[in-house]
Order: sequence, then structure tokens, then C-alpha cells
Amino acid sequence: MDDGGGTAAADELVRASRAGDEAAVSRLLSRGVPVDARDAEGCTGMYLAVHEGRDGVVRVLLAAGADPEQITGLYAEDLPLIQAASEGHTAIVRQLLAAGARPDRPNRLGATPLGRAAFRGHTDIARVLLEHGADPQLRWRNRTPLQWAEHRGSTETAEFLRTWAAGRGGPAATA
Repeated sequence: MDDGGGTAAADELVRASRAGDEAAVSRLLSRGVPVDARDAEGCTGMYLAVHEGRDGVVRVLLAAGADPEQITGLYAEDLPLIQAASEGHTAIVRQLLAAGARPDRPNRLGATPLGRAAFRGHTDIARVLLEHGADPQLRWRNRTPLQWAEHRGSTETAEFLRTWAAGRGGPAATA
């Protein structure tokens, strides 16, 4: 029915994913539209569902076998986990990690999920990523996540990362 190269069915799946229409996404998948099909612009349903914060659609796509580490973005530069971390979608971050997304995998530009969460001041997401083994010392553009939080003026996130590093709530506290 669809080779993933931008047919009408793929376009419809991507539109439904962006709109958050779980029923339409399920219906299209049951008709044989590939779960990671790309529309005419090269976008997948996962890319737009994550971007729009459609956690129900993300759940449907992952249950249907969507790759939680598929290359996304208009320029094939991003990953769903980095996108969700950057946009502040905690529920989606949890879903992607549960589906096997690696918490430290960088995108094509070298950003990591934790680096982007710190950059945007998303403390809850930083906590989730660290609880799933993200390395707080990985650098993106020569800065650690803590340095990004400080640079961007994200005081709450910076304080959380300092506390985590000191072992209060982090791995040293449970050792």
C-alpha cells in the first residue's frame, strides 16, 4: 500500500499523528500504512506527534512498532527523545525510554537529551533522564548539561543538576 516515500496514505498518517487523532492513526496502521512512513516532506508521524506533544499517538505508534530512535526532523538532524526533552514532553520522554530509546544518544548536531533538557530548563525531564542512566558529564558544544542550565539562567535545573552530582537524590544517595 505504501513504500514510506510520501504517498497519500503516509501523508494521511502524518496529518492524523500531528492532529492527535489516535483513532485515525490506528485505522491507518491497521490498513497497512507503515508505522514509520514519511510524508511528502519527509516527516514521520512520530516526528510530528512528539513535536505536538501527542502522547496518546506516540503510545499508538510505539505499540505498532515505531522505531523510538528513528532519525527525525526536516533536515534529518534529530531524534524523538531529544525532541521530546527539548519540548518539555515528560510523558513522551518516559514512553520513548521504555520503548528502548537510549538516554545518551546524540543527534546529528551532537546534542544529547539531557543537554537539551538542561538548555531549555526542563528539570523534571532531566530527572527522568538521569534516573534512566543519562551521563551528566556528556558535553554538547563544549558544555555539560549543568553548564547549559547555568548559561541559560535555568536556576532550578542547575540546582537540581548540582544536587544530583553531589549525590543528594542521585546515584550516590542510593549506593
